[in-house]
Amino acid sequence: MRFPSLIGQALLALMYVGPLMFVGMAAGCKGEEPGTSGSKGSPVRPNLLLLVSDDQGTALGCYPDGWGEGVVQTPRLDALAARGVRFTRAYAPSAVCTPSRSSIYTGLMPAHHGATGFEAVRPDVKVWGTWFAEAGYRTGLIGKIGAKPIAGFPFDFIARSLKEDEDARSLEWHVEELDAFLAQDDGRPWVLVVNFRDSHWPFPTDGAPYGDSSVEPHDPAKVRVPATLFDAPEVRGEIARFYDGLRRMDATVGAVVDRLASRDLGPSTIGMFTSDNGPPFPFAKTTLYEAGIHMPLIAWGSGVPAGATSDAFVSLVDLLPTFLDLGGKAAPLDAFDGRSFAHLVSGREAPATPWPDAIFATHDTHRVDPDIPSRSVRFGNWKYIRSWSEGLRFENLVMRTSDTWRAMALAADGGNVDLAARMTTFVLRPGEELFDLADDPSELNNLARSEAYAEPLDEARRRLRETRMVTMPTRD
Repeated sequence: MRFPSLIGQALLALMYVGPLMFVGMAAGCKGEEPGTSGSKGSPVRPNLLLLVSDDQGTALGCYPDGWGEGVVQTPRLDALAARGVRFTRAYAPSAVCTPSRSSIYTGLMPAHHGATGFEAVRPDVKVWGTWFAEAGYRTGLIGKIGAKPIAGFPFDFIARSLKEDEDARSLEWHVEELDAFLAQDDGRPWVLVVNFRDSHWPFPTDGAPYGDSSVEPHDPAKVRVPATLFDAPEVRGEIARFYDGLRRMDATVGAVVDRLASRDLGPSTIGMFTSDNGPPFPFAKTTLYEAGIHMPLIAWGSGVPAGATSDAFVSLVDLLPTFLDLGGKAAPLDAFDGRSFAHLVSGREAPATPWPDAIFATHDTHRVDPDIPSRSVRFGNWKYIRSWSEGLRFENLVMRTSDTWRAMALAADGGNVDLAARMTTFVLRPGEELFDLADDPSELNNLARSEAYAEPLDEARRRLRETRMVTMPTRD
């Protein structure tokens, strides 16, 4: 059965996952046109820039609770955060690249755009390039696409890089393609997506030099080993190489911003930076733990207040309606699962509808059988994960490639009882997990089986039931 419209899409969602109550379903774009007035009194619409890193999570100097605060060298992004708005509770809708990036391009949750794993977005789903073309914007993309089918994502300009391409991690290539995009100016405002691969595995082994810069690799002795991992030389070495990739990505971000400034486009541009999912380490990418779905989000540029911080729950699924809103496009109220947070970056009046007090995420697969579907909700400081994994052994590609996982396995086999127990819980995931992030930000202490926490557990169950995203064919 094929549904060719958004109405049909909604019916399909009702059949399989029930009525969606994801963040912002009831609200839409306000359609106000930001910017200053032109000579004829019409608003000048800003250029829009979205920068997305690959497998980064909150590993940034400006995120004190992330992996790298005080160690990883990301001065350019730290400076952008200081001159704009830094979001402390931004989340990916999935901890896998294809469903997460497909949500960016559609404004829909994975259950609604169809790419719950590595599938293509359904052909009836309206995507980023189409929305912005209708809004009068010239569209561009530089780097990876991260969604399927490639032909289903139209852009006026595209410079695609594949993971094996030398250019994929080249600062100079990104700037050259930016120049090529800007050279095609046709008078319309533009919206450009730039995707960076630097922090995706495999990590650099040469310190990740860029341009003509000579840089020293990050010192493994100084890295921050997250509490979920194990402090071993192999772990420190792998994190240090991950940091090296982040530093090169940060330099490329700076080069892109500098090139726009040199063309006097900075004052007329609103930019945002985020990542698609968490780092390719255990207890992070492909999981619904905080390290897998908690994302950086920084906004700066025309009309954005400097030095601000927002604790609002926002999702990558909100990016498309927000960018459309900033560009003056009024979208149908039922077009997106996300909602516009333009008021949080533009200083305009907040919408009348209360901002959501919870955030949801989903996981279905990561190319390794069997699929272990799970759903999560965070509200306040409570984090709840529901998995359908009893009796099934969880595995992902990270476990097959990671030096960190191998080092942890050796330590566990060598008699580290606590580590062995934690790794067993990771592989044989409990059906329910509840964490108090205020006391346990690393999610090490599962409270779901404690009677003392029956009230927040019941509240978490209720919230997930109401979203109906948790409905599965065989279990509730």
